[in-house]
Amino acid sequence: MRVRAADFPALAAEAGRALAAIELPGPIPAAAGPERQIVLRAADLGALLVDWLNELIYLAETERWVATAFTPRPAAEHELRVSARGVRVDPAPSRVKAATHHGLVVRRVAGGLEAEVVLDV
Repeated sequence: MRVRAADFPALAAEAGRALAAIELPGPIPAAAGPERQIVLRAADLGALLVDWLNELIYLAETERWVATAFTPRPAAEHELRVSARGVRVDPAPSRVKAATHHGLVVRRVAGGLEAEVVLDV
């Protein structure tokens, strides 16, 4: 997966939308239900991005809920705070097993950040 955005919170939201597009067949349905607050911390932005994607994968697998809409919130350095809404699915999507650190890149580019994450499918 390769995503770009102006800053890290927007990058995480874009990665979440890309993951939803992989997990859900066809057009992504409108988000429904209450917001979920997701807070993660990691040693660096790469690890934080992998943890974020793995949290979304975990929620899809265990709760049959795929996050599709994301609102980043103010956070400390190497912390991610996101309000997420999504859709219930049945059965669990099971398309993506994990985001990996293999080949992981988060780099500054003109206009913001770009990330490449290898997904285990």
